[in-house]
Amino acid sequence: MSTHSALGVQMEDGRIIGCYVHYDGATMINRIREFLEEHTTTDLVLLIAQAQSTGGIRSFHTSGLDQGAPETDYLDDNESYVIDEKNFHEDHFGTYAWYLVNYKDSTCSVKDQIDGPWLDMGDF
Repeated sequence: MSTHSALGVQMEDGRIIGCYVHYDGATMINRIREFLEEHTTTDLVLLIAQAQSTGGIRSFHTSGLDQGAPETDYLDDNESYVIDEKNFHEDHFGTYAWYLVNYKDSTCSVKDQIDGPWLDMGDF
């Protein structure tokens, strides 16, 4: 079963650069943390921009069956799907969770359908 999510980075000017993620929305916080330990928030913004052009992300920063280095697998919808500050909090194909990373300090907040309020997941 897929648990869809929205992944976004809130820029210093308040804009959100985000994308749709198809799989594992309930468990992305640790993978976001791992990604930001290895990369910058700018790298995350670039990854999201690429995902927007392909319709989103199939799976974010996962090792797959071979347990190799984590990779991000993009959808191949041939149609862009952009999530921004105007629609970030909306439902995107049955969104289970919304993950919002602060560009400046790499903190992440998460909101899910069940618990409701935003939870600050702290610094990475």
